Amino acid sequence: MKVTRSKPRNQEKIGTPKPGRGEGRKPIWITMAVLVFLLVDLYLLATLFLFRTGDLGQIVHFWTLETLGGGVIVLLLFGAYSSISWLMGYQVPSPWRQSLASLIMYLCCALLLGLSTLSGIEPVMDILRPGRPGNLLAEALLRHIGPFGAVLAGFGGMASAMVLYGIINRRNTAAAAALLSGVLRSFGRLLSPLSGGHPAGTGLSQEGTKKTPVKTAPGTGSKAGRTSGSATPGRIDIPDTIVDETAVDSGQDLLETTPGKALSFPVPLEVFGEPDDFSFEVDKGLLSRQGENIVDTLEEFGISAELAETVVGPTVIQYRIQLAPGIKVSRVSSLANDLAVSLAVPSLRVEAPIPGKTYIGIEIPNPDRKPVNIRTVLEHSSFQDSDSDLAIPVGVGVDGRHLTIGLEKMPHLLVAGTTGSGKSVFVSCCIAALASRMRPEELRFLLIDPKRVEMKVFERLPHNITPPVVESRQAVHALGWAIREMEKRYEMFAQARVRNIKAFNARALPLDRLPYIIIVVDELADLMFTSPREVEDYICRLAQMARATGIHLVIATQRPSVNVVTGLIKANIPARVAFTLPSQTDSRTIIDISGAERLLGSGDMLFLTPRLPKPLRIQSPWMDEPVIQRFMEYLSALFGDPVFIDIDMQEDDEQDGGRVHLDDPLLEEAMGLILQSGIASASRLQRQLRIGFTRAARLIDTLEQVGILGPQEGSRPRDILVDEEEARQILGASINTP
Repeated sequence: MKVTRSKPRNQEKIGTPKPGRGEGRKPIWITMAVLVFLLVDLYLLATLFLFRTGDLGQIVHFWTLETLGGGVIVLLLFGAYSSISWLMGYQVPSPWRQSLASLIMYLCCALLLGLSTLSGIEPVMDILRPGRPGNLLAEALLRHIGPFGAVLAGFGGMASAMVLYGIINRRNTAAAAALLSGVLRSFGRLLSPLSGGHPAGTGLSQEGTKKTPVKTAPGTGSKAGRTSGSATPGRIDIPDTIVDETAVDSGQDLLETTPGKALSFPVPLEVFGEPDDFSFEVDKGLLSRQGENIVDTLEEFGISAELAETVVGPTVIQYRIQLAPGIKVSRVSSLANDLAVSLAVPSLRVEAPIPGKTYIGIEIPNPDRKPVNIRTVLEHSSFQDSDSDLAIPVGVGVDGRHLTIGLEKMPHLLVAGTTGSGKSVFVSCCIAALASRMRPEELRFLLIDPKRVEMKVFERLPHNITPPVVESRQAVHALGWAIREMEKRYEMFAQARVRNIKAFNARALPLDRLPYIIIVVDELADLMFTSPREVEDYICRLAQMARATGIHLVIATQRPSVNVVTGLIKANIPARVAFTLPSQTDSRTIIDISGAERLLGSGDMLFLTPRLPKPLRIQSPWMDEPVIQRFMEYLSALFGDPVFIDIDMQEDDEQDGGRVHLDDPLLEEAMGLILQSGIASASRLQRQLRIGFTRAARLIDTLEQVGILGPQEGSRPRDILVDEEEARQILGASINTP
């Protein structure tokens, strides 16, 4: 006891029991009060993360984060720590030190959050909002001491609060230093056996012949080395060329389900069937002969070249050729047919040059072609680890690499391909991949299917806004609804002072958050033949403006002619996919270069995005009818039937039954624009006045009913019945008539 009394107070260890004080000496009413305080504190912590805290929790969540900001979590954590320590009989600082340290820590956290918000970094979570104190404190310090001083004050204040609370003291600092030193020593001992094991720069890839080195997918070299000793002589065993083995195993362990287990979300991978086995053999002699034939054929045409390496993919084998100095790449491209005859292959494509390399690629069909099912791409780490909300597994490249891209980065997608090329299957895989990760309250689909059969399998998808739209006129109304929804969201963003859907959802209550909307059109040509002007206007406007509102387009067509994929549509949708196409002209219409006419079909495609200098050749995933049915049954059992919006009924309600709207302030301006251009078009008014389609159509109907415009006659534009002077007289008389 004498040692304890002679010990300075500032060196008392926090977290050790107080000597000389037993639990029985604490008044029961104080213990109950601290316990109640702890329970309230834990409930408030739960409200910050919305852990099923009910309506009251949502109100507290919104008010707390709007007023005090995310820094309030520090006050709650300090309070919970102090309460638990006191109840367990541990030494804690005095109440005034606890209160002062908590207040300083809260203000410093709010300051740092306010500085990040003022610098333009949008908070990705509600608890990262600075609140009013944080904004005021950040603005004041930025004005007086600048950004560096403000950040220094924030971190310095946090350190001072931890010293005041007793978290940072001499004993804890020494213990932390000893722990760090031990970790570094252990890490050094772990690395020491590895430093002298093999010379730097050696690897299994240097073994074998230099004539035809075979490249496999990343991450499979070690396994190839283990199996090279048992491989059949004269053949190359390429194990796991596509699938990352560790990713497959971990995915199966995490998502393994049993029939008696409750339904889980995201959708377990077992719903999509078994993964593909990409361990296949390639005849080494065949690779060598074909490589020599390519080099010899080029020599016959006066092109000096040598085989650099060979890459085996699921669909094609790519021979990478190094040309001699002074040889033009275009000379090799013109010899595609001669090379196909020399190699006796039905199709051959020349990629000249390969992006990022000094080689040209000559691609021929893989005799042991392997399809890529959707389970394989969904369980790969590129998809599982993607931070995108709208991640789409595009497929597997020539070199075996998986490609996953977020739809919000594209931000729209145009798909073209002939019948049987894999276009509709790819669109179905995109829908399944998106719906497998996001709930119906987070993602909605608007499916437009003039062919009536492609989207029928997704009729009961819980994410649907409406049943698949099959009538062309209804499809136009559906696109008009999307325009109105986009404008409505922009108005909400303006009121909330945010720029995009992510920032809006970060601030909104859970019930007020907006879902992403994916508009899928599977046959654009049918819509363009029915209402070309309106469809083009709607698609272009959505492509230009809808990205920030969370509305994205996936448009597919079999006929990529310039009448269907117009210049405006093509310019506004830079991300495009070309499956097998009938001609070079169609290929250039979609991806700006030829090559799609030489694809092999069944999912073989060229993928172009603004981030890539040239299209990538990719084998897209596939899913058959039983897998789609099993996937739909799982979602239906998990979420129930879809909740539809009656788009046609909404259109009628907003037009008010055809009532004359002479009180519209834009009526006179709309009349002037029509008389000036000589064209009476609702979509044209929509663009010029920047209004919704419903209001533009209402203005046209009003001008018709007062006698300025003629009636609609099929696809012909309305006639203008009067000149400008008469039109103003008619409109003035109609407005003044009670």
